[in-house]
Amino acid sequence: MTLMEQKVKQYNNDAAELGGLLPEVAQGYERFTGTLFKEGALDAMTKQLVALGVALFANNEVCTYYHVQAARDLGASDLQIMETAAVASAAASGHVMSQGVIRVQSALGQASGGPNPREQYAGNDAELSEELDAPGMSIPGSSAVSPSY
Repeated sequence: MTLMEQKVKQYNNDAAELGGLLPEVAQGYERFTGTLFKEGALDAMTKQLVALGVALFANNEVCTYYHVQAARDLGASDLQIMETAAVASAAASGHVMSQGVIRVQSALGQASGGPNPREQYAGNDAELSEELDAPGMSIPGSSAVSPSY
């Protein structure tokens, strides 16, 4: 048995143990994921590739192994799996870039007393406009905004 197979097996064993402790939670999760991974507007293999990309972004080793194998079992080629990893890499770096241009520039502007890009964007972003005024978003004694955006 490979290391990958051992880790997935251990996860399955631990999940079964959870089912004994919290059966409704385990059954609800199984229904939820079982429904979502069935053929639909997206075929089952594509859904496994999407899940692989998310697992990589989340740095979840067991889910990465699981979804690689599930995608292979559904016919994904090694090239399709590696392309999924590359797309996940681009999405992850895009996430860092988008947050960097907003959060880092905001922090730099606040530190220097310059304009705050978050406030500039807020006029064009209804969710962000509301978020800037939301209770609990400001850090007491500071002009900084919580980094939860």
